Amino acid sequence: MIYLDISFLKELISCARGEIPADIHILNGSLLNVLTREIYLADIAIYKDRITNVAEPGVLDPTNCKKVVDAQGKYISPGFIESHLHIESTMLPPSEFARLVVPHGTTTSIMDPHEIGNALGEKGLKLLLDLAEKQPLRLLIEIPSCVPAAPGLETTGFTIDENSIEEFIRTEPRFYGLGEVMNYPGVLFKNESVLKKVLLGKQLSVIDGHSPGVSGRDLDAYIATGIKSDHESTTGEELLEKLRKGMITMAREGSFAKDLHNVLKLVNNKDLDLRNCTLCSDDRNVIDLVSNGHMNAHVRMAVAEGIDVLTAIQMVTINAATYLDLHNEIGSIAPGKIADVILLDDLSEFQVSTVISQGNLVYLNNELLWEFPDSTIPDWAQDTIKLLNPPSMEKLQAKTSVENGFYPVNVIGVLPNSLLTDLKQVTLEVKDGWIHPNPKEDVLAISVLERYGVNGNISNAFIQGFKITAEQFAMATTVAHDSHNLLVAGTDHETMVEAISLLQGIKGGYVVIADDKVGKVPLPFGGLMSTQSFQTLLHELEAINHIFRDEVSTFDEPLMALSFMALPVIPHLKITDKGLVDVDKFTFTELIASNT
Repeated sequence: MIYLDISFLKELISCARGEIPADIHILNGSLLNVLTREIYLADIAIYKDRITNVAEPGVLDPTNCKKVVDAQGKYISPGFIESHLHIESTMLPPSEFARLVVPHGTTTSIMDPHEIGNALGEKGLKLLLDLAEKQPLRLLIEIPSCVPAAPGLETTGFTIDENSIEEFIRTEPRFYGLGEVMNYPGVLFKNESVLKKVLLGKQLSVIDGHSPGVSGRDLDAYIATGIKSDHESTTGEELLEKLRKGMITMAREGSFAKDLHNVLKLVNNKDLDLRNCTLCSDDRNVIDLVSNGHMNAHVRMAVAEGIDVLTAIQMVTINAATYLDLHNEIGSIAPGKIADVILLDDLSEFQVSTVISQGNLVYLNNELLWEFPDSTIPDWAQDTIKLLNPPSMEKLQAKTSVENGFYPVNVIGVLPNSLLTDLKQVTLEVKDGWIHPNPKEDVLAISVLERYGVNGNISNAFIQGFKITAEQFAMATTVAHDSHNLLVAGTDHETMVEAISLLQGIKGGYVVIADDKVGKVPLPFGGLMSTQSFQTLLHELEAINHIFRDEVSTFDEPLMALSFMALPVIPHLKITDKGLVDVDKFTFTELIASNT
């Protein structure tokens, strides 16, 4: 952003009055005015990074500018804003993320990099800040508030405590906000460390929230601390309660958590002011981004749900800018605002033909007009798998002291397109001192291995719902929200050990073994992101997904689902390196059900 000194203000005034040439004129377009909820013909003038004129057709002199962009009747919109994103879930570093989303009209994205925080610590966060610079969109980065997400319930490679946050605020002005406060039980139980982080967050522009299923007086208490946003609503009723209580609510549509339909179908049937509602993706992979788009896809879905076009556009422009406390700079097209402007071909598919970001013409005629900076990932950021205990079949077995027989076992029930899981009880056989999985009844073994060389923890449990039909099957990953230890599930322990070995060989990512088929997606950057182009990553993911589609499973996004099975802040049953977690009680639970 260009510094606004007196000299520059004089230039802006001169350009607005036609005394000096503009850099860009956008002519012959229909303006989507998100301030007045109108659509009308207008021409736009841009000088350096600012809009100087929003004029009636014919007022601007097309010869008094350096470049004319003929909108040819298309719609002129503010650039789209992503209000909550974990870039690690795209599996792309900032430059490749930008290559992919800018052509879909995204000019601003705020990111909570708590995945990098867990995997690479403070050094990794500073690396991400560096990589986010000089991109063709505005990348706002938050300080993670929950590293680890659930202290005491998991092991992470690094800790970012209140002292770390205070030091970041003092020394690193590039951080924009405080990342989502996922430890909502810590807030409600008045944990001093959590509350100190919230107070520190008040020095920043945003305090991001996370309150799945929290309602009533507990929700009041959570909001009262100053945490004002939430992206975890899974029903319209939940979204509506949070809207009524003043929260910035984000209707989420990720690659796995698909909530937009459920949360918008209720509010659409009411005459509500939705100025506090935005749209977000939270976790979206490269396949989804390539196939469907980014925030333009969310707008398309919202309109398909019956939301008025201008209301949907407001959700990803002025509403999001207001949440970010940037509404005086971005989010609308008006004189003096930063020139984040896009052209839309239509108001049904919301295809983007032109993108101007901070006054720079960065996308035109299906071509990115941007010279990307070098984004080489250093070696230290690609060396994160440090298992103290080499995996073996025996170490992955769920041991027990009960006698041989059949017992009800607490099993994670994975659900389609949901971060929530069921706490199920399934009868499994105990033989030779360990509990056996039962692939014929869709019960797989699942294990978490601490991967940072801290303590060598391994915990073992069971999961049901993936509908695996392969006789010998395992899938392993270092993408295991949010501590990102090594997570593996399979029909048998021998195949699981093999999958772990292959995962170590590619320095993290995803591995799938299904009988004679093997798929690998290397994600060596923190064990979370690719160092290749998005096209290469797309090819690798599509190849591994073909293994599932070829009669191995009908479950949608099994790898992304697996990645959330170690997240002990989303109900109801999860597994960490320390054991099986009853999230509702925020405590560990036994494998064999207590009613035996």
